[in-house]
Amino acid sequence: MTSIIDAMVPIFGIVGIFGMPVFVVWIALHFNNKKKEQFHASLQKLIESGQQLSPELLQSIPGYVEEDTKDNDIKGGAVLIGVGVGVVLIGALGLNSAVVWTAGLLVMSLGLALLGFGIYNAKQARNDAS
Repeated sequence: MTSIIDAMVPIFGIVGIFGMPVFVVWIALHFNNKKKEQFHASLQKLIESGQQLSPELLQSIPGYVEEDTKDNDIKGGAVLIGVGVGVVLIGALGLNSAVVWTAGLLVMSLGLALLGFGIYNAKQARNDAS
């Protein structure tokens, strides 16, 4: 009996480690898709009823999402920089490995690039508005 349990532990461990990220992404995409379907169904009903579609009416429909990419770029860049610094600190204080240092510096450089892109887009939007 213990040999069966001993054999099952690594199997459940591997399935859990590799299956959990897939499950989390599936859940997030599933509920995001449900929100979009609800928005489109409500929008279709409004169109069929012949109502005038104003921006205020669209914003009041459940599931309405307004995209704002410049803040997402700046926030994403800052998060990537933070993750990169964390990985570099793990490499410096914990594992003391060149691979960990390199991975941390790579993530930090991606974060700096995304942050710079977000700041550049924000300045361009301000210049275009004036």
